[in-house]
Amino acid sequence: MIKLVNGLTTRVLDTRGDKPTLVLIHGLANSIEIWGRVLPRLTDRFRVVAFDLPGFGQADRPVAAYDAPFFVEQLKALLDTLEIARAHLVGSSLGASVIVRFSAANLKRIDRAVLTAPGGFGRATHPLMRLPALPVVGDWLGRPTPVNNQLALRLAIHDRRNVTPELVEQTNRYARAPGSDLSFVRTLQTGVGLLGVRERDSFERLARKFDRPALVVWGRQDRVFPSPQSERAAALLPLSERILIDECGHYPQWEQPDVFATVVDHFLIQGSQT
Repeated sequence: MIKLVNGLTTRVLDTRGDKPTLVLIHGLANSIEIWGRVLPRLTDRFRVVAFDLPGFGQADRPVAAYDAPFFVEQLKALLDTLEIARAHLVGSSLGASVIVRFSAANLKRIDRAVLTAPGGFGRATHPLMRLPALPVVGDWLGRPTPVNNQLALRLAIHDRRNVTPELVEQTNRYARAPGSDLSFVRTLQTGVGLLGVRERDSFERLARKFDRPALVVWGRQDRVFPSPQSERAAALLPLSERILIDECGHYPQWEQPDVFATVVDHFLIQGSQT
């Protein structure tokens, strides 16, 4: 556990060394563990840094807005704390959206980026994601209870065999930490409304200015943000490539770790050879 320069405490995995630095940013209600199946592959060529976004995992859960500026601040605080001037950034879902938002004032700190199924490139999302936006009952319906966690994992993961007992238990354990109701519900409410994904216009404006090589990765069977949104992402990001992974939902790094690690490794190594 380390204290970030902004005063919040979080858990950090850092393989250190003098290899190119790769920072992993997880999604809503995830933690460092969601990268566990790809870490052995990525550490061959990179110094890998992964951390729990404040609000989730083993990190602090402050009373905060849990909006885009909050999460951008956490990524910047991590890089500043570890004195990382520039790195490859790999984000999943919320984490990928954070990378795009981070670029607004910190583009020079990004080498290459892997954007895995970020929200913001389309309005559509599954109806379950919209429930917390309901008046009066939204806060209650969106709480990360064991039932809701099970529903969320089954929504996000295409092959239910990958909804392992260990993943379910870990998700429930972190959801029981004080402050989790607030962090989970507010993160959802700031990102998704009754009509779907919020603040798309501002997000797409930033995507058009994302002047860094970007790999857009999407699971073909993603039900959280449908895979056709990847076409919009590739069209807007000026230096992008797009890869769809079959038999895969919202977490390619968990469901198809070998494929995910291979495409990420190839894309990032391209940058070191140019």
